[in-house]
Amino acid sequence: MENKGGVTIPRWAFGLAAAVVALLVVLVIVLIPRGGDNSNTSASGGSNGAAQSKATSTVAAGTCGAGTSDDQAVLDAAPKDTTWVTTDAGWTGPVSKTAGPKANSPIRNCFEHSAEGALYAAVWATIEINEAPEAYVQTVVGPGADAFRESRLKDTKTRTVVHVAGYRYVSYTPERATVRVLMQIPSGSYRSVDMVMEWHDGDWHYWAPTTPSAVNSVDPDEFITWEA
Repeated sequence: MENKGGVTIPRWAFGLAAAVVALLVVLVIVLIPRGGDNSNTSASGGSNGAAQSKATSTVAAGTCGAGTSDDQAVLDAAPKDTTWVTTDAGWTGPVSKTAGPKANSPIRNCFEHSAEGALYAAVWATIEINEAPEAYVQTVVGPGADAFRESRLKDTKTRTVVHVAGYRYVSYTPERATVRVLMQIPSGSYRSVDMVMEWHDGDWHYWAPTTPSAVNSVDPDEFITWEA
């Protein structure tokens, strides 16, 4: 027994209190989340800044059997399972059994809900906007969608076929991706355009900003080479 201020406290009470404190400490340790949050990291920079992010939470699958992927990491090397196909108008674009596109009429669509699916969708958006504007502009989303549709359909000039030469992720989340697509024009010089793709109604759609994306002269060494 121990006497505290005239009150006699049994020694077993001290032991019980210590056990309760120890149990609370264990519970706190177990319940603290580990590994940080599940947010996806943007990627940019000379080495493509490919901060690898794994999405362990559920990500909605694409339409037309395109599916999804537990691996939401951006690609810091060119996809290995790419088949290049040439359209009737002479444009050459990438096709993957997993990333898509799973459908090709009236436009190439149905892409996997992943960073890789967004990459394939961005390249095909670049092609389809030039090759099949009447069909593709109907799928465009974003604050500048109406203006983009009107402007593109009024432009009846024949578009020069360019060669897809590479890419670079600017940013990526499962909801929106910005992919910088590298193109080589007939003169041999290189241009790039930022394609913002938004996951909307089960597929990746081009997201038109209020100010159209500029086409810029670039150094191809700043991109990951990916071409037919």
